[in-house]
Amino acid sequence: MIPLISNRVKFIEAPDRGRFPYAHSLFIDDEIRVLIDTACGEENIKYFLDHPPDIILNTHFHEDHIMNNHKFHSAQIWAHSLDAPAIRSEEVFFEFYGFHYFGAERIGRLFYEWTGAKPSPVHQELQGGQILDFGKTKVQLIHAPGHTPGHCCFLFEDDILFTADIELGSFGPWYGHWCSDIDDFIASIELCQEINPSIIVTSHRGIIKDKIQKRLQDYVNIIYRKEEKVLSSLKQQPMNLDQLTELQIYHGEIKEFFRLFKMWEKMAMHTHLKRLIKLGLVEKAEDCYYAK
Repeated sequence: MIPLISNRVKFIEAPDRGRFPYAHSLFIDDEIRVLIDTACGEENIKYFLDHPPDIILNTHFHEDHIMNNHKFHSAQIWAHSLDAPAIRSEEVFFEFYGFHYFGAERIGRLFYEWTGAKPSPVHQELQGGQILDFGKTKVQLIHAPGHTPGHCCFLFEDDILFTADIELGSFGPWYGHWCSDIDDFIASIELCQEINPSIIVTSHRGIIKDKIQKRLQDYVNIIYRKEEKVLSSLKQQPMNLDQLTELQIYHGEIKEFFRLFKMWEKMAMHTHLKRLIKLGLVEKAEDCYYAK
């Protein structure tokens, strides 16, 4: 455990540097003990099961953030109201991912089983702007949708911002499922820029102290670069969704384009196309998309 803000707030490092299916957590050791997200690795989870928190605070519904919720029988689980249904219900989880819209429900269920995630109750539904009082530690909930509808960041004292899956990696923002929204994601990244944090802590990249504004701008620019590739491809010739998927614009070229990655690629292309149609840059006729 690495003290982050004070002796009351600690960074919990996940295995494999926080790569999927793991995610770093924060632990608030105050009058009310709080663990933010529960996919920080077996050894860390074992410790917290032996020293249970009062509250599990989920940043969003994804499997690599709620993975071990169900093991904490005595803890209250809190999450944003827009993601709470997908934490409570496996069926809503699949609805949010949208596997069935693309004929991939079996892949989705195998994926969910592989992660080991299970539904869990959500005892309190949260809203953006709330101040969460855990004793000496006060945390502001920042609703930052786009990645998921109810994705949250948490603002601590000294302008330290836990951004969860606004994670500033070189891949860029992840919006490869049905419930993602690119416009919301862009707005959430811009909101992080407006907050102008002194330190950012992310679920998969850890603690970031330098060039924060540049990193945020570089991160959002990745969306625009991928979007331009989609538009450029459609200017060359009309394509259907399957044809766009095969270009591997979102993930980049993958030698072994597994069915799960292919499905995420397809969903991400669908998400890009929704935005481009809304912007008036693309239109759809039958199954094909055309650049205007």
